Amino acid sequence: MRFTLFFLVVILISCSKEETSLLKKSDNYTSLAKGSYNSFRFYEGLETYSLNHNGLRREYIMYIPQSVESRDNLPVIFNFHGYQDRADNFFNMTELTDIADENGVVLVYPQGAPLNGGPSHWNAAPFNSSSFVNKSNVNDLEFFLRLLDEVNQNNILDLNRVYAIGYSNGGMLSHFLACNTENVFAAIGDVAGTMLTDAYNSCRPSSPIPLLKIHGTNDGVVPYDAEASFDNNVHDQFKTVNQVIDFWKRNNKSNDQFTLNNYVSSSWEEYMGPVNYEKYTYESDENNSQVVLYKMLGGRHWWDYSSDQDLKTSTLLWNFFSKHTRQ
Repeated sequence: MRFTLFFLVVILISCSKEETSLLKKSDNYTSLAKGSYNSFRFYEGLETYSLNHNGLRREYIMYIPQSVESRDNLPVIFNFHGYQDRADNFFNMTELTDIADENGVVLVYPQGAPLNGGPSHWNAAPFNSSSFVNKSNVNDLEFFLRLLDEVNQNNILDLNRVYAIGYSNGGMLSHFLACNTENVFAAIGDVAGTMLTDAYNSCRPSSPIPLLKIHGTNDGVVPYDAEASFDNNVHDQFKTVNQVIDFWKRNNKSNDQFTLNNYVSSSWEEYMGPVNYEKYTYESDENNSQVVLYKMLGGRHWWDYSSDQDLKTSTLLWNFFSKHTRQ
């Protein structure tokens, strides 16, 4: 009984779906911002904003570096928190402001909607999903596209450099958005997340999409190898890390060759214990869409795996994103 209850909580932490009409892939994204937001401008620095979407007031945090010289052609990173978390907490956890200041990057942290009036979550599976958890009628795909358009009021963004970062349930959303938008993302990052089975089975990306995946092999919330779990619900709902990597390799037409780097660091946080990692880099012969996996040996369900600035998750993500623009 204890194991059943534990894994029910595990699944609720990370799975999501929507109940209503079938999801249709959005049209090729073209900003509607021009001429639509003439009466409102965003402030530089950190501010909280909101918009009304499908009857819900949706909040989001936005950070615009005060160092930007002009408000145009700015890259943007959308950051999706984990299950039952808050945007402000995720903003603090990701520690991306120094990177934003140095590179003129806009940071956006949307707030997930309540699940049945309770914890915040993201719907990361199709409307016709057979999943039985995280059911709600919140359309986070439409919300994201509406938010992208609002953030781009006055056309401040470089739409060839739109990125998504997701942690846990937010990582699942990053995959889902990449699967169901048309030529929007230059690259996505997933930390301790996965693809839900129904999202995986219905995923038809419109283009190659570079992926950076970071995952601990001892993650007890979103298992590295879900098929090895003794709980059938985890097995049925979550794809393994290897399956996720293989999917994006196929989509991006990566070749079978890879570069493997082994890293050992003395700077891991003491409470984490020894965590070394392997980095797998897959290239494509046809495009610039790398697939990179950081396999954190012994790592758990964490955001950061090192206190070394060069190995912090935010640094790894930006170093990857900065190499990729929309093709």
